[in-house]
Amino acid sequence: MDLQQLHCFIAVAEEGTFTGAAKRMHLAQSGVSAHVKALERDVGQQLFERRPRSVALTAAGAALLPHVRTVMDALAQGRASVSGLTGLLHGRVAIGTITSISPRSIDLPEVLSSFHGRHPGVDLSLVEDTAAMLARRISDGLLEVAFTSVTEETVIPGMQVRELVREPVIAVFLASDSLAACRELPLSALTERPLIALSEGSGLRWELNRALRQAEVGVRIAFEASDPDVLVALVEKGLGVALVPESALTHSDRIVGVKVTDLPPGRLGIIWRDGAAISPAARAFVEHATEMTTSPRGKPRNAGESARGD
Repeated sequence: MDLQQLHCFIAVAEEGTFTGAAKRMHLAQSGVSAHVKALERDVGQQLFERRPRSVALTAAGAALLPHVRTVMDALAQGRASVSGLTGLLHGRVAIGTITSISPRSIDLPEVLSSFHGRHPGVDLSLVEDTAAMLARRISDGLLEVAFTSVTEETVIPGMQVRELVREPVIAVFLASDSLAACRELPLSALTERPLIALSEGSGLRWELNRALRQAEVGVRIAFEASDPDVLVALVEKGLGVALVPESALTHSDRIVGVKVTDLPPGRLGIIWRDGAAISPAARAFVEHATEMTTSPRGKPRNAGESARGD
């Protein structure tokens, strides 16, 4: 058993295919496959179920993965301790983000770029998924940190959560709609209109479902999408009323945003594994992301404020 085998094992587990792992590792697919097969011979068990277009961890692979991550985390921390003698930081940070995140809320490209500028020795990777799946990936050790919506569902054992941004949730109407003149309205006012909402698994949808249950209101979700900008575009086409974070409202004479009183503010934050499991590089990334996106006092920033404080 050697480190290259362990690196390939983790890469295949995270990417879900040998092809994706090969691209990430900058190796031939046959080389990744050979390393994984060698590891399977060492442990005496098949670690992946090979499918036509993907792979899945077997029970043995799922049992081995957290131990391999512990080994790699310990190695990364050891390297970081040595590098600390010269003020350098190395390692790799696997980052996740919800699809619905917007640069108007958190400027993720700027956060990644500026961190890379400070710590060029740290390799960064990024994947998109729903809030529910990101929490699971963090818990399973497939990701180290993730930008996600913050709800009661997000806070699970073994995970740290830091809120970065909050903003009102609005209903977006065509300007010609009779409700567009309202300053605010409850969910019950939307029962007669087709709603356009974020997909199941998103934080805003989770809050919407809970609010509808509490208010005992029934609505018709006509359209779903993972991108708030798509929801707004559907409103502009006259297909319904969208429920989105306020930052998704575009400057247009055709649409109007109205605050929804039943829904709490949307909250965005960063989550990571608790305790010593987080690598020094990932911990530095968390602090950098917080510095880039919160107010000067370290409090969650309203989405209307500049992420850079100007």
